[in-house]
Amino acid sequence: MKTTTSHPKPPLAAAAPFDSERLLRESGLRVTRAAQTVLELLEHSSQPLTHEEVAAAYTAAAGEAPDRVTVYRVLDRLVEAGLCDRRVGADRVNRFSRHVEAESGNTFECDQCHKVLALPSDPELPKVMGRLGKALRKQGIDTRHTALTLHGTCGECAR
Repeated sequence: MKTTTSHPKPPLAAAAPFDSERLLRESGLRVTRAAQTVLELLEHSSQPLTHEEVAAAYTAAAGEAPDRVTVYRVLDRLVEAGLCDRRVGADRVNRFSRHVEAESGNTFECDQCHKVLALPSDPELPKVMGRLGKALRKQGIDTRHTALTLHGTCGECAR
């Protein structure tokens, strides 16, 4: 059963058109007001958001407070569908952002604002990751996926 929203979407930004409905459908997710609103909030956010920040932004955008459990479930579904990333910071808090597609598969995360940026490709990196994988296999560890996340301070936070 397809569910569509009969409520108008809250205006979030005057940026390029973002079709949350299409993305949700293509990912096999139900199109609900909550799913669209959360996805749009993450799309237009300049940094990853905690569950509480998503709920507060939802309230500001929609003019009504969302059900907290619904927000948790929507975030989980968006992560499972690959539309969003969940990262656990050094403070052990989950933060959510739109999925960052890095050609290299590797990212940088600012430890202060938690912004995630794609790292540029480097022809030497696959060799290094291969050597690490080989060393792990010698220890009986079989890796299926490797990705590198560098942590530090972004240029904006460094100012």
